[in-house]
Amino acid sequence: MSRRLSTCLVAGALVGAGLLIAGASTLRGEPQAPPPAGTPVEAAGFVGKTAMLDSTGYSVGRRVFAPSSHNATWHAHTVGQLVFAESGHGRLQIQGQPVRVLAPGDSAYVPPATMHWHGSAPDETFTMVFITMGDSTTSQGAPITDDVYLGRK
Repeated sequence: MSRRLSTCLVAGALVGAGLLIAGASTLRGEPQAPPPAGTPVEAAGFVGKTAMLDSTGYSVGRRVFAPSSHNATWHAHTVGQLVFAESGHGRLQIQGQPVRVLAPGDSAYVPPATMHWHGSAPDETFTMVFITMGDSTTSQGAPITDDVYLGRK
């Protein structure tokens, strides 16, 4: 995937997650105070409503997993996390659910305080972008075994 396309995908994800905040104005050009965070409002040039989020403490990153690699342990964040597959095929599993395969363009949401892991497919490099949605700490759980990684357990 080209760097330009990757940048566009990340920018689109940030806008969709409400991380880019712009001043609002009416069609007549009169300045308008921005609405409280999370309030859906109409936006010029769009059909529907957009809710901007308070991005304080958000962290955005890009991680590249080599083939057959994954987190060492189950882990949980104190806030929600968005994951966007950029290239290759990856795996994500929320504890108690089956392994989910992520292909380029796929996204996933991990709720706060939910044990999960992510990594690449056995034979491909996987690149993902993640957005951790606020100030967060991460707690570690049990190791990811081969049986867990391969979806056998």
